Amino acid sequence: MSDASAGALLEVDEISLRFGGIVALDEVSFSVEEGQIVGLIGPNGAGKTTLFNCLSRLYKFDSGDIRFRGHSVTETPVHGIADIGISRTFQNLALFGTMSVLDNVMVGGHSRSRSDFVSNAFRLPWVSREEEWLRDIAWELIEYLELVDVAYMPAGGLPFGVQKRVELARALASRPKLLLLDEPAGGLNHDEVEELVNTIRQIGRDRETTILLVEHHMSLVMNVSDYVVAIDFGRKIGEGTPAEVQRNPEVIRAYLGTSD
Repeated sequence: MSDASAGALLEVDEISLRFGGIVALDEVSFSVEEGQIVGLIGPNGAGKTTLFNCLSRLYKFDSGDIRFRGHSVTETPVHGIADIGISRTFQNLALFGTMSVLDNVMVGGHSRSRSDFVSNAFRLPWVSREEEWLRDIAWELIEYLELVDVAYMPAGGLPFGVQKRVELARALASRPKLLLLDEPAGGLNHDEVEELVNTIRQIGRDRETTILLVEHHMSLVMNVSDYVVAIDFGRKIGEGTPAEVQRNPEVIRAYLGTSD
């Protein structure tokens, strides 16, 4: 799996992006097979979150292509990314702080709904049924991620680690085929990171969700990933199993400044 390959769930094919004279991504290619957990690593400023923003259509790349289930993501508008089966969390939490945990998670499921302004305004019967369906999905995830005790509390007042789980539940509410996790261990203590490793594995196994994660916490990446892709200065410098990547001279040089 050295480059974008036919039949993969996600294919990143020679993606390049410049911001003015700065090369943010330089012909990056890799693929993610269905059911895998893939870690995307690199030093600060390597281009990891930039690539995530290209995957979720927040950034428009200059050249190359990104294909999801065989179709270019450029065929999908930004607001339609969740509809095709891609969901993500953010490095900086993007919860609605004054809304309850339950309502935050329900928001994540609205991409699966078909209600609109007029239908909601007239409170058509099927809208109420759909809201109940979304509530059931949200409650299942709240129970799954052990958030029952805080379900009716405002999300913004909860401990940071709990907020991370709320955001994860919201991302899962759209029932994604591909889950993008942006720095999921950021701000967590040691015990919370250990719990997160188990949670990520469990999500991949129980919910048949393919996961691509950006993370600085090397222990988490190496423990949870089936495959790892390393980039530096916007360029792919290595990929393989966690053991292979840890032995890669280019990766060692990028992190430590030496290959000795």
